[in-house]
Formats: sequence, structure tokens, C-alpha cells
Amino acid sequence: KAAAAEAAAAALNAKNARIAAEAKKHAEEVAAKNKAIAAAAQTAANTSAGSAGSEGSAAANSSAPECHTANPGEPCYGSVLWHKWIGLIESPQTYGDSGLSRESNRHAIQEWLWKTKQSQCQKPCGGAYPVPTPAKKAAPFLYCFSVARGGPEMDSMFMQRQSGTGIFGCNGFDVYSDQSINIDGYMTKLIPSTAAGVSVDGWAANSQVFMKTWMDILYSNTWYNYDFIAKVDPDAILFAERLRWHVQSHTGQNVFFLNCAVHAPAMYGAVEVFSKSSLGSYKAQHARCQSTLPFWAWGEDRFMQECLKMLGVVPIGDYTNNVRDARCWGSDCGNKGAVAFHPFKAVNSWYRCFLASS
Repeated sequence: KAAAAEAAAAALNAKNARIAAEAKKHAEEVAAKNKAIAAAAQTAANTSAGSAGSEGSAAANSSAPECHTANPGEPCYGSVLWHKWIGLIESPQTYGDSGLSRESNRHAIQEWLWKTKQSQCQKPCGGAYPVPTPAKKAAPFLYCFSVARGGPEMDSMFMQRQSGTGIFGCNGFDVYSDQSINIDGYMTKLIPSTAAGVSVDGWAANSQVFMKTWMDILYSNTWYNYDFIAKVDPDAILFAERLRWHVQSHTGQNVFFLNCAVHAPAMYGAVEVFSKSSLGSYKAQHARCQSTLPFWAWGEDRFMQECLKMLGVVPIGDYTNNVRDARCWGSDCGNKGAVAFHPFKAVNSWYRCFLASS
């Protein structure tokens, strides 16, 4: 028992050392990448100061901002997210008496980085912490949504919102939940319940949950402004720009996409992609599917697949670097071309996989 305890303690110490080294390496890499930019900026500042004289230099110094909240794309912003969604979750003890914890907000994390002189962070200002702006002009236009419960699934939604990843990298997005939650300025859309049973295949019998969600989406008519609509599970890591490349040649067609053929060609539910025309068919004739198919015993993905086929929508087999699911092709995060990876239910593993594939 003593030997086992010593081995466990040694393993924990090794993990903590690895996390600390990784954080240090991350900060050093960020600093190195920006060294040339900083040097150029300093040279320009010195030249300007020399031409303006000492009086101009003093005025410039006095006008320097006393605070700056990191913006998306800046080294400090990426570092704040790393500590928020990886470091403080995996190894909180390495932060010592900083007062930081998993619940700490991004202002507090940036202030700690500023005080410890890391990642070029400055003292943060007050107000809302910024989030990335979704791509408005990238085509084909994608509308992506998730149905999320409280807990780990909602953690994933916050992380995606703050990093501009997953569904928040699409042109339009929504999060449906049975709870009203403000996700950094975005309010979830309410549905009656997210509870699900077990299907005949052994997976979630969630067809009724999603049938309600689909009707809410389709009768809002917002979806019609987009070329493709993607339903994305919270534990699926979506790269929206890669999805655009996969679907662009089918813009305007009446299609949906199969993403796994290990056992038989099928649409696995981690990421389901439909053309605008296919959902028009579903909106007009969904009652026919509900009166014919045993939706109460199926998962939502199987129901949508069989329904659309019955309605004459064309299934497109897309198996090359599409969804990398552990139940199908495997989920190797080192793949830098796959559209999505699944499943990553813990928010830190989700973000690690995203960074590894980026």
C-alpha cells in the first residue's frame, strides 16, 4: 500500500510538473513570436520620439492607456483562454496563492498574467470581456446550433463562445436549452426539456427533443438565410471553415450528408449537416415521417436520416476527413484537416483537441 501511495504521489507530481512546464513553454512561445513585432514597434516609437523632441515624448508617455483588456487575436487573449479552460482545470494547485480557481473570470486571469509579466498582458479594464466576432462574409453560409444541458455541456458552450470556435465559428448560431443562460452576451433559446431515453441502438432516444427544436428553428425562418444548417453536439469539436470546403459544391442542392461507413453508410449525430432545400422538404412533410417512422425508439440522427430519404432528399456520402468519431473512424486530434472530432465531454479535453488540430 505504501509503495502504491508513493507511486501515485510521484505520478501526480510528474503531471503537475508537466502542466507547469507546458504553461511556461506556452508563454515563451507567444513571447518569441511577437519579439520581432515588439522590436519594430519600439524602433518606430524611438524614431517618432526623436523627431518630436523631449516635449513630444513626454506627451506621448502621459497619454499611454492605464489599462487594456485583451482582444481576440492578441497573445494575451489566447493565454487567458488557455489558463481558463486548461491550466486551472487540470492543475489548479500550480497557481499557488494567486487566488485563481476554475471559477475565476477572464478579467482576474488577465490581471494575474499582467502582475506576473506573462504573454504581454496589461492591466485589464472594466466592462464586458470581449468575444470574437463571427464570420459574416465567409461562404457558403452556415447556420449551426447545439442543444445543451447545464453542467459540462454548458461549459463547452461558454468556452466555444469565448474562443470563437465550434458553432460560434459559423455565420449564424444558436444554443437551445431548458435553462435561460447568458453566454457572454448571447441568451440561450428555451425548449421544454432536454431529457432523453435510450434507443433500440443503445444510444440516446432523443428524437422528440430535437423534433421540438427543429420546429422552433424552421418556423422562425432565420435558417432560410443560410446555405447549410448543422446540428452539432456540445462535445463535438467543429471547424466551421473546413465544413464550408466540404459542402460548397452542393450549394443549392436538395441533400444531406452521411459521415460514417464503418458498418453501413450513416449520418452519425455528432455533426449533422443539411442543405437549406432538404430542410424545406422536412418542414413541409415532417408529419408524414412522424406518422410512419418509430421516432420514439430511435436516436434523432437515425430518424432524420430515414425521414429525409423517405422524402426524396439525396444522401451524400462524405467520409474523407469529415467527422472523426471514436465510434466510427476514431478521433485523432493530430489530424489537421478533419471537419470535426467527437466525443470530448470535458471542456479541457475539448479545447486541447481543438488546439492540437488547429
